Amino acid sequence: MSTTTFYLVRHGETMGNRIRRFQTYDTPLSDRGREQAARAGERLAAEGPFHALYSSDLARTMETAQAIGARLGMAPVPHPAFRELDTGDLKGSLYTEVDARTPGFLENWITAGGVTRMPGAAGESSTDVYHRTAAAFDALALRHAGERIAVVSHGWALSLLLAYLHGWDHITHFSKQTVRLENTAVTIIEVDAGNHRRCLLLGCTAHLAGVANPPPAADAAGSV
Repeated sequence: MSTTTFYLVRHGETMGNRIRRFQTYDTPLSDRGREQAARAGERLAAEGPFHALYSSDLARTMETAQAIGARLGMAPVPHPAFRELDTGDLKGSLYTEVDARTPGFLENWITAGGVTRMPGAAGESSTDVYHRTAAAFDALALRHAGERIAVVSHGWALSLLLAYLHGWDHITHFSKQTVRLENTAVTIIEVDAGNHRRCLLLGCTAHLAGVANPPPAADAAGSV
């Protein structure tokens, strides 16, 4: 029975993560984030040959995927379905700025499971991201049956994808923030020919041993 193995990787640290900012499409990695991405590449290269490498097409994920791809000997394929939840009109704002303008908005939105779309025409809900990442994952599992592939994505997007893969209620899962993936955390999922899924590893950052920690104000779950 052929088994498809997914390595799901969150992008490296950005300055937006460090200062808690709703990030734009073009946010680059910090120096620390580049080191994290290089370490992630070393880790994946040591774990066997890969057949494909996909990435959200946003700058921070593509930069991470390019560092990983340099070690795997392949170029990442941009895949917009693995983008982060679009925060609409909040993009570019600090969390503290949003709280000052609309006190309690973000806390209440998360507590409610992110079921309403973020403000603005492009804004998404947790349900939007849940469905698009799930559909993309299932399509790749069919396309790459029996292969080993890597996917670089984002904190909230991967958390919602994991809710799908584990059969969790994504709204409750999102409201409790039960999976908080650090930068370049690696999660391994196996999918067999019967589409049964098994999580072998969840949010591992062993490859970051020795990488300098960010200042105390940083939040590992960071900004999106």
